[in-house]
Amino acid sequence: MRFSRQTSDSKGFANIEDWYLSATGQYLLEELEGRLSPILATTFGYYSLQVGCAGLADRLQQACRVKHQFTLGEADQENHIQANPSMLPVASDSVDLVILMHHLSNTSEPHAILREVFRILIPEGKLVIIDFNPKSLWGLRHFLQSWLEHVPFNGHFYTAKRIDDWMRLLGFDQNRLYRIGYLPPIQNPSLVRHLSWLEKGMRNWLPLFGALNLMVYSKSISPLTPVRHRWVTRKLLPAKVARPSVGRNMKYDR
Repeated sequence: MRFSRQTSDSKGFANIEDWYLSATGQYLLEELEGRLSPILATTFGYYSLQVGCAGLADRLQQACRVKHQFTLGEADQENHIQANPSMLPVASDSVDLVILMHHLSNTSEPHAILREVFRILIPEGKLVIIDFNPKSLWGLRHFLQSWLEHVPFNGHFYTAKRIDDWMRLLGFDQNRLYRIGYLPPIQNPSLVRHLSWLEKGMRNWLPLFGALNLMVYSKSISPLTPVRHRWVTRKLLPAKVARPSVGRNMKYDR
């Protein structure tokens, strides 16, 4: 396991991928892998796209059953594409899986990106969103220190409920919501190893305060109901026929 030399006393990490090389980052990444692997193992198709943390895609998607896996990153690397996430050069209804990892919190146009994801996903395609949970100790530190612009506490942390409201307006159905990671937001490797008791207590007594939100959605397509025009409607029963009157006063010709 390889840790970064930078600590919380330094000016921070260059990006979120570098932070995941720290002791706390590795801890969260391992637990994230454990939660994500069963989800990706039951996801099939031809194309997947990961936006954000492209360098971690190979590790996170080891169990993925999608045949061709791409990431949005440097164009000179294999299986990487370079484009604006809000204007992807991808055909509509063509991607089976999209993973947004720490991207919504670090963009100025989250709605445009989500609309673009909805466009490129096939019907019933799967979307996985991974980001920090603002209702946690990590969210509290973000609230206190976001002005410092230190990774990973920079950007905007959105609550799971707010993201869910956006997704329902776009036409997504939520499948699962997981909370991941219960260590406090510290970077000292020695403290991380000695706080397992705190992690267990947080997991058992405060399960909603996990560091990460792992949200799984599927693209829902409402079936179209054909409407019959009024002029096409036909009567199923014939018109009433007058019954002949039969009585004693009827006259017959002889």
